[in-house]
Amino acid sequence: MSKFDVKSIRNLTNLIINRGNIRKGFLHGSHLINSLSRWQTLLGFLLLITPQISWSAGTPAGTPIRNTATLSYSLGTSLQADIPATSMTFLVDEKINLTVVGGVTTNVLPGSFNQATPFAVTNNANSTLDFALSVTEIIGGDQFDPNTCIAYAESGTATGYQASQDTATFLDELAPDATATVYAVCDIPAAANFETGMVGLTATARGDFTGPNGTYAATAGTLGAVITPTTSTDTPGSVDIVFADVAGSEDITSDAKHSARNTYLIAGSALSLTKTVASVLDPQGGSILMPGSVITYQIAVAVTGTGNVSSLMITDPLPAETSYVSNSILITCNTGTYAGGGACGTGTITPQPPVTKTDTNLDVDFVDFNGTTANTVTVSLGDVTAPADFVITFNAAIK
Repeated sequence: MSKFDVKSIRNLTNLIINRGNIRKGFLHGSHLINSLSRWQTLLGFLLLITPQISWSAGTPAGTPIRNTATLSYSLGTSLQADIPATSMTFLVDEKINLTVVGGVTTNVLPGSFNQATPFAVTNNANSTLDFALSVTEIIGGDQFDPNTCIAYAESGTATGYQASQDTATFLDELAPDATATVYAVCDIPAAANFETGMVGLTATARGDFTGPNGTYAATAGTLGAVITPTTSTDTPGSVDIVFADVAGSEDITSDAKHSARNTYLIAGSALSLTKTVASVLDPQGGSILMPGSVITYQIAVAVTGTGNVSSLMITDPLPAETSYVSNSILITCNTGTYAGGGACGTGTITPQPPVTKTDTNLDVDFVDFNGTTANTVTVSLGDVTAPADFVITFNAAIK
């Protein structure tokens, strides 16, 4: 039977006596002793069969709880003096409990640094505690491992991870029932689009229990000591320590820890390129593919998703059986945000009409034929932020 059982059962028995006081006229003369004996037998039976009763997590550790039962009775019609039981007093013990909540998916780009993903840590204990923080990087079932991870507590100055503000690496003096935001901040390795990497956060309760009767003593600005549970039976007049936490993703039950996982998702921009024959014009004005026919090629490019792509360039070498029609390159920029110089200009654009580009690679329209690469149409778009789409057309004649 746990140390809580003895206290709880005693409390319950006193409560039963108190609420079931023997009232006037209930006992008569010589039956008093036998009746009291029956009560003692009943109480002994209750001590054997009463199940464990849980303490409320909200009662602060170290709180004294006092209880006294009183026996009232009469002999005949004469009311007798009350008989009080010995007063019971005990201290509420320290219940170490916490939860870490994750389940967040954070979009990142491959090769990015200091990417923060948030967790929530709640102190479910019945006293203020500190919490040590650690990050698990290598977890099975994902496609890449985040690395160089450090956990930081949010300062509360500004919402969201702020590298200049959120610098504490443990939770200091977290009150009962209070919740704090903690960020796992990791570097992301090279990975393919839509691949995932998991990361786990573990919070461990810490504290110095050097206060009166073994209660928590504040250590503001300093991480508290490792907590050791009380393994013996109840210590009268002192606050014992009980681990009541459940198992998390990276820890076991009753270890003063809890943990959860978040997921990093490679969610950069996705690109698609489609090349088609937009039209054919033969020497007789028809659409027969024959020597002398002019083919209009169309290349449609779409940048979807989030983020941006750098140094976007389209190249299209001409087949040896065709010859390029001079200055026939057109580009239609529909949507997107562009930077770093490119054929669609700079800034966020709205749909534009087709623009004719020249063939030389020495001008500033970022388009050429046979300049950057021999016998090849080259179009440079620079840096593009999704969503964006544009269309390139040019003409070639069948030899």
